[in-house]
Amino acid sequence: MSEVLFVGWVNQGNIPLVGETVKNQFIIRELEKYCRVRVLDFYHRKKRPWVYLRAAWMFVRYPQAHIIFSTSAKNVYVILRILKSFGIKRHIIHWVIGGAFGQLVKSGRFKADVFNYVDINLVQSRKMITQLEEAGVHNAEYINNFKPITFIPDIDKCLEKRNAQGKTRFVFLSRVHPAKGCDYILQAAATLAEQGYRDKFIIDFYGEIDDDYRERFMEQVNSLDNVAYKGVLNLMDSAGYQVLSSYHAFLFPTFHPSEGFAGVFIDAFIAGLPVIASDWAYNREILDDGRLGVIVPVHRLDLLSDAMSDCMDGQLDLEGMARKAFAEASRYDAANVITKEFIHKLGLL
Repeated sequence: MSEVLFVGWVNQGNIPLVGETVKNQFIIRELEKYCRVRVLDFYHRKKRPWVYLRAAWMFVRYPQAHIIFSTSAKNVYVILRILKSFGIKRHIIHWVIGGAFGQLVKSGRFKADVFNYVDINLVQSRKMITQLEEAGVHNAEYINNFKPITFIPDIDKCLEKRNAQGKTRFVFLSRVHPAKGCDYILQAAATLAEQGYRDKFIIDFYGEIDDDYRERFMEQVNSLDNVAYKGVLNLMDSAGYQVLSSYHAFLFPTFHPSEGFAGVFIDAFIAGLPVIASDWAYNREILDDGRLGVIVPVHRLDLLSDAMSDCMDGQLDLEGMARKAFAEASRYDAANVITKEFIHKLGLL
């Protein structure tokens, strides 16, 4: 069994709280089916500075081990420049985090030859592959985002329960941060209440709140009768998906600068939820507008509110989109993405 040194934010042994730790825990889980994985966890590295010494030791201790970097491209870039300058060649896979990487290389922030030094740059957007090729990076490979699907809700029962609720229930699930569109959702809630929809909907937020945003966010939430913050939803457990599948539609009006293939799309599909998302980053690649949900122009509060009111007024076929979203989930099942053939293609077998 081949050895792999896995470098990134993992929060090993704990519930993943941010997108990178969610993704990395899933990657490690799948890799361990084929490889012996030694994790170098840099999550909360300032509280655990010894991880740097451990990383250096592991690099020397396992000279034949494959290396997978799944963390910020900025951090990977620094390490690769050092390796390249000393002519140290290892089998390295850069599993790209976030959606800004291609544009940063294209803009000259990162030199293409440094990322050509790795064996493979794995990306989750075909648009990013084009960006990288135009910038001179020629070893990018596409991979679907994925997660192990261990819970499959009964979509008929879910729809029956939704239809019996009387109100349209919207949900936001991600890091609670202004750039994820949270302020727009809160403003849309206030606008819709003023337009006479106050008793026709609720909005629940789930996710870790950014420290600098907490006070302002909670003040706005507490001022709105039909909006609530529900804490962190554990989707490592089937009970979390049972909660998520009780909603009618998923809200994701993000404009986060490093947004990539957001894993929450997969969560929404598993739960059979149509998504109302902004036309930002790679959202349009993932969300088939009109079939799996609605794409609205970024920063357009009025159109976000209109899409939500269309849900309440029956102008959108929420049930039809829910069934199609549910069927879409299988594309992103880890079992269909991280196959033995794929692991072999990466050179890990």
